[in-house]
Amino acid sequence: MFLLAGFLMLSLSARAQSGGQSGEPAPIIYITENVYEQPDIIAVFNNTHTGYFRDPRAPRFIFVDQKGQWGLGVGGYVQTKAEYDFGGIVDNLDFLPSYISTGGQASSRYQMDATTSLLFLKLVGRSSWLGDFTVYTAGTWRGSGNTFKLHNAYMQFKYATIGYNTGNFMDVAAVPFTLDYAGPCGMVFYRTVQAAFNYGFDWGLSMGVAFEAPDVKGTSNEFVTVGKQRMPNIPIYFRYSWADNNHVRVSGILRDLSYDDHVNNKNRQKLAWGAQATTLMTFGNLQLRGQYCLGEGIGSLFNDISNVGVDIVPNPNNLSHMTMLLTDGWYAGLQYNFTSRLFASATYSQCSVHSKQGYGSANPDNYKRGQYVVANVCYNLTSSIQIGAEYLHGWRTDFESDTNNANRVNLSAQFNF
Repeated sequence: MFLLAGFLMLSLSARAQSGGQSGEPAPIIYITENVYEQPDIIAVFNNTHTGYFRDPRAPRFIFVDQKGQWGLGVGGYVQTKAEYDFGGIVDNLDFLPSYISTGGQASSRYQMDATTSLLFLKLVGRSSWLGDFTVYTAGTWRGSGNTFKLHNAYMQFKYATIGYNTGNFMDVAAVPFTLDYAGPCGMVFYRTVQAAFNYGFDWGLSMGVAFEAPDVKGTSNEFVTVGKQRMPNIPIYFRYSWADNNHVRVSGILRDLSYDDHVNNKNRQKLAWGAQATTLMTFGNLQLRGQYCLGEGIGSLFNDISNVGVDIVPNPNNLSHMTMLLTDGWYAGLQYNFTSRLFASATYSQCSVHSKQGYGSANPDNYKRGQYVVANVCYNLTSSIQIGAEYLHGWRTDFESDTNNANRVNLSAQFNF
């Protein structure tokens, strides 16, 4: 920021452009020597937006080359939240039912968090044969000891995305708004290194396929362990859009799960699968978002059970084998925009792990189902400052049918730059 301020003072021209799309900081300050009107390249920042509400649009500060064909944006946001748990606590900064205390801990807690603040660099350009070209990197302070943690590092051009990004099995445009950083417990959300290819047809239909780095989260013991993975995850989707902020999407994913059998000194494999349907529909000021996902060996792709280790687990009936568990998750959310500055939303979500081959009986204390209800209201004081309040309630049920609850109130202030 100090370097940027110095460059502002030394630059031959620094012009401010007010207005802009909803959710984009204003004014935009673009820095260039020879361009004295807003360069067309600035539109590429918004054209290449993913649709995920946490991904920033055009940043406040943009460096433009002399021909107006390339732009480098520096931006992000600072967010601070105050969180109060009562009637049970979630032992995590994010409200995940799988972390609800099962007893023996305090029933209330106060904490604050600023680690979700985000910083990004985005380079955009236009090419006759690559189309709109993007190089994007971003991160938060969610690493160990509040260190910087990479969230995105990819390049995108024409039909291809290569690098580290949100997975192609998920539908980022259908994610409901929450102040809680993790979001609904049954939502599919993951990040991975990938090579993705997407193509849009003229009649509102688009499709994509990707090859993604495998990341299997399973449970091991002395007889069987999760092994080195040999195949990429392969998601594919088809999406139909009939207007702005209106679409339906169906997705599928195949995963090859490898594990080591130490009883017979063998490497074994399981073919995992997942199927998902999502939607975003707009009716005037009201928006509806929904998702349902079902599959075997895909537990690590769900918010609530991504770290529970239920992609693949030891088979209680056969010491030399592992088995995949059936999991499903869904959410339904509504958002109403009262004005251009004030909106409210509410979402219900559920995530379930289904027993197989005696897994539930052998592990009665393990996670069976999580439920999540959230309601919030947010107000944009300016184009750069947003404040919000949120209430969350969650349940965690184990295989022996014990249920524990927790409540949380969030207060948030965010400044975009």
